[in-house]
Amino acid sequence: MNIIAQIEREQMDAVLAKRGVPEFGPGDTVKVMVRVIESAEKADPKDKKKAKAGQPAAVSRLQAYEGMVIARSGAGINENFTVRKISYGEGVERVFPVYSPYIAEIEVVRRGKVRRAKLYYLRGRRGKAARIFENTGVRARRLNAAWKGFKKPKGEPEDLLQITGITADIMGRLKQLNLYRFEQIATLSDEDMANVDETLNLKGAIEKQDWVGQAQRLMAEATAGEVPAEDAQS
Repeated sequence: MNIIAQIEREQMDAVLAKRGVPEFGPGDTVKVMVRVIESAEKADPKDKKKAKAGQPAAVSRLQAYEGMVIARSGAGINENFTVRKISYGEGVERVFPVYSPYIAEIEVVRRGKVRRAKLYYLRGRRGKAARIFENTGVRARRLNAAWKGFKKPKGEPEDLLQITGITADIMGRLKQLNLYRFEQIATLSDEDMANVDETLNLKGAIEKQDWVGQAQRLMAEATAGEVPAEDAQS
């Protein structure tokens, strides 16, 4: 692997550590959550005071862009996809890099059944003529039924690197599944472990390295450390 390819791989891994890239293609309807950075002029007045004091006043927010994927091209860090939607009777298209740091999430809303790699012909169609039938095949059902992770827990992410076997890369991928607290790992069921293992291709590392037992011991040690000395003596 040459230097350029290695740098591109590192950039892709940095993005994948924060969010996943679902399997999608032309004909699929997706919702792209784009991170928008507001200027200092649109920021809160309190933030403007901070800006005068030399601190940044930029404010970010998430903006949803939902439409149909009409093309996906490129490879590696340069891969991108084009999303088309009808807004107030006019066709609007946006091209998104797959590994852009400004994309917070890509969600597949509906999978379409098409036979072309590029759907540019939809630009000249309106109404029923622009419809794409939903894909109800075996593969589409499997992708729709795929396990997508846990519900987002309360509290800030914890340092899971204290568990032997969890690396920085694995911790980032666990965060994509909303699995980032010791109490979650300590209470994993057999089904949960199987889902995590299959999704992240851990090859049975959760059971072999006893992540559950390690998390339980770390929680017990943290609880013991919080007990006041007087209580401990009594």
